[in-house]
Amino acid sequence: MVARPDPYRQLRFVLEIEGLVTAGFSRCDLPSATSAVVEYREGADQPTPRKLPGLNEYGPLVLEVGVTDRSLELSEWRTLVEQGKMTEARRDAAVVLLDATGNPAARWVFREAWPSRYDAPRLDAMTSEVAVERLVVVHEGFARVAVETGDDEDDTESDGGSTPSLPDLDFPVGEGLPQGIDEPRLKTSRAGDEEPDET
Repeated sequence: MVARPDPYRQLRFVLEIEGLVTAGFSRCDLPSATSAVVEYREGADQPTPRKLPGLNEYGPLVLEVGVTDRSLELSEWRTLVEQGKMTEARRDAAVVLLDATGNPAARWVFREAWPSRYDAPRLDAMTSEVAVERLVVVHEGFARVAVETGDDEDDTESDGGSTPSLPDLDFPVGEGLPQGIDEPRLKTSRAGDEEPDET
């Protein structure tokens, strides 16, 4: 009997943000990707306009997390934008959906992401709810990519498959249970891509 592929649950996920070690978030709203429709018609055409693709538009990534000492990194990320330090503020990021056993199951990567809005939590002394802060992250493109496991690291030659890619995306693929991006591994990954062996 063929095994039935059940859909993954939405309740287990982690985020990888370049340069930030982040814990899990309580909520993550993935964006939409749309292409504007441009209508065009010539006099000799049928009485129906042609539909041409216009600019690609990507919605924001919305994150919510309970206030902790570790969540201070997100507020500091937003502060870089307010100070005009956009070179430091733009980061590559990834949302990783986990399966029932905690292994990566689906992965969405984001390019040139930066926080455009930060909402501090609403405080109310009459309730016992968790204090939640919210971050709205804009970006210049995203795509769902195949999840790579450590078992096929040696077989990484491109075979022209159907895995979508983003232009100039320089972001390491997570291995095992992703809990963040550490700077040494990121630099090692980029150094290997920038210095090919020509001898």
